[in-house]
Amino acid sequence: MALKGQEDYIYLFKDSTHPVDFLDAFRTFYLDGLFTDITLQCPSGIIFHCHRAVLAACSNYFKAMFTADMKEKFKNKIKLSGIHHDILEGLVNYAYTSQIEITKRNVQSLLEAADLLQFLSVKKACEQFLVRHLDIDNCIGMHSFAEFHVCPELEKESRRILCSRFKEVWQQEEFLEISLEKFLFILSRKNLSVWKEEAIIEPVIKWTAHDVENRIECLYNLLSYINIDIDPVYLKTALGLQRSCLLTENKIRSLIYNALNPMHKEISQRSTATMYIIGGYYWHPLSEVHIWDPLTNVWIQGAEIPDYTRESYGVTSLGPNIYVTGGYRTDNIEALDTVWIYNSEGDEWTEGLPMLNARYYHCAVTLGGCVYALGGYRKGAPAEEAEFYDPLKEKWIPIANMIKGVGNATACVLHEVIYVIGGHCGYRGSCTYDKVQSYNSDINEWSLITSSPHPEYGLCSVPFENKLYLVGGQTTITECYDPEQNEWREIAPMMERRMECGAVIMNGCIYVTGGYSYSKGTYLQSIEKYDPDLNKWEIVGNLPSAMRSHGCVCVYNV
Repeated sequence: MALKGQEDYIYLFKDSTHPVDFLDAFRTFYLDGLFTDITLQCPSGIIFHCHRAVLAACSNYFKAMFTADMKEKFKNKIKLSGIHHDILEGLVNYAYTSQIEITKRNVQSLLEAADLLQFLSVKKACEQFLVRHLDIDNCIGMHSFAEFHVCPELEKESRRILCSRFKEVWQQEEFLEISLEKFLFILSRKNLSVWKEEAIIEPVIKWTAHDVENRIECLYNLLSYINIDIDPVYLKTALGLQRSCLLTENKIRSLIYNALNPMHKEISQRSTATMYIIGGYYWHPLSEVHIWDPLTNVWIQGAEIPDYTRESYGVTSLGPNIYVTGGYRTDNIEALDTVWIYNSEGDEWTEGLPMLNARYYHCAVTLGGCVYALGGYRKGAPAEEAEFYDPLKEKWIPIANMIKGVGNATACVLHEVIYVIGGHCGYRGSCTYDKVQSYNSDINEWSLITSSPHPEYGLCSVPFENKLYLVGGQTTITECYDPEQNEWREIAPMMERRMECGAVIMNGCIYVTGGYSYSKGTYLQSIEKYDPDLNKWEIVGNLPSAMRSHGCVCVYNV
């Protein structure tokens, strides 16, 4: 009997648990061997009884096999060559559970199998895993791996490390084994970060000397790629007089430098990195993102920070992304746990996962594919808590507390170790901390390694040529610390006192931006550049506006 006046009434029922129940049912069918209609066999002979529909739903490879006019369409058993049974078992379990365990031990084999069988989601997850673990000691091999298996994100990010940190990369053992084709590919990159002649000649010498009998004939080709002014007749004659088996690394070096024309030009400078200025403070919080190429001295503006009514946040970059963490509300000095992420390639902001601890005037650095937030203030007092964000797991993870909680300190990373220098400590930050704290992520441990000759707060630190450089603060003193020798050295003083400035390494020099001058009582707009070869500072430009407490990072162009 129909309800009166309700003939057109429709209720659309949607069972939110149905997808999970459906998958669980097929998982039970698989485990119990019910309704299976296809058997997969790996080279070791181990077999897996599966359902065609499930495999076809997860894999374009199997979908094509079971629907196209292929002989396997009518077979009950499919033999898969070149896939280890553990890997195949993992992919089959993924098809029935939507989960798969990826580790450093299995990730490459898993990606290869997922690529072959076209489990696209698994392949992408493996690619993101490899991006997360990229470093100077594996970026060459990962770049070749990415090219072969068509992994665009892995190819781009491995190339970013390869080009931006080339001086470190060519000193790795992996570099000596690369092919001529790969070496020529590297040398042909327009954004290869080399600014001195010897920085591009030395890797050519090292690579050639590693297998001199087979590689000496490649020398002319390699030198032509690096575009240096060399006398080919002299070099060819000199090499002809030498037996290749007697050519040592030093002899090859001597021949190349002697073949350089006396009036040769230095390597032409090329744009390898771009400076990003994020927000800042100039009598009020700033929302702008400014982007600068130091070679062209051109500024452009990026998308504004969505939530900018705050200050004293931490800023660091990871690949193409710039992370803005914490800070405090200008109107009530409330510490924030919020995170915003700026993608420099898409010029867009997204809100990230909040930190475990609200904080401001803290340090933010990148290490091992993760973003670290260290110390800072909370409720007016310096905090010892530290944590890191794993972009692959999409979660913040606590680490060991700092030895001393500090606010308005500076931090940087050198040789996979985090160094936190200076800052305020004690009740409401009443004291300036003179110790340097270091963090080793392998053992999750903090150490005190030295004392600063001139304790500071509101300064910046950058790693360069195996040393730490300290710039800015209340004075113009610039210091260089060598962790290996545990030695401090003063270098040329800056031209301005710059409290809460920004600092980055670009194109072989240190750039320091903005800040506040207590001696002048003004915000600063100028940019200073330090040339380590000349031990000299100079003003090289201006920010779009005066500011302090801004983010200042460089992103390498790929």
